Amino acid sequence: MIFQVESVEVWAVEATQLIYDHWQELGLDLDLEIAPDFGKMKQLEDMGMFKVITVRNEGRMVGYLLAIVNNHLHYRNSPKMLIVDAYYVAPECRSGIGVKLVRFTEDLARQLGAIKIYFSCKVHKDHTKLFTALGYRLSDFAFIKRV
Repeated sequence: MIFQVESVEVWAVEATQLIYDHWQELGLDLDLEIAPDFGKMKQLEDMGMFKVITVRNEGRMVGYLLAIVNNHLHYRNSPKMLIVDAYYVAPECRSGIGVKLVRFTEDLARQLGAIKIYFSCKVHKDHTKLFTALGYRLSDFAFIKRV
C-alpha cells in the first residue's frame, strides 16, 4: 500500500466510487444527495489549508483521508492543528491499513507544523479502540438533529 498526499483534482476524479461507498456505509442521512464541494476543497488546498491523503494498492485508489490544516479558531495564537474531516478505506483493504493511515497522517501533521490532530468516528462504526491504542484521548461527543 502506498500512502501519499495528492491534489483535490486527482482525488475527485478517481474517488467517485469510494466517496459513494463511504456515504452508503457511514451516512446517517442517505436521503441527502452526496455532492462534495470539490471547488471549495480546491480553494482551501490552494491556500495551504486542505490536504488529501490517498491510499493506493497497485496504483488503484482504495482509500483517502481529508483534513483541514490551520490555526484553530479557538486558539489563533497557537500553531496549526490538523482536523480530519473524513477518512475511508475500502472494506477489502482494511486489515492494518487504519493504523498506517493514522501514522502517515501524524507524520504529515508534524511536517506541516501542526501540534494537534483531531479525529472523529461514527457511533455505529466506532474506532475508539484504534485511536486510544494509538495514544489519542476521547474529548467530545457530537450530536446532530434534522430541523
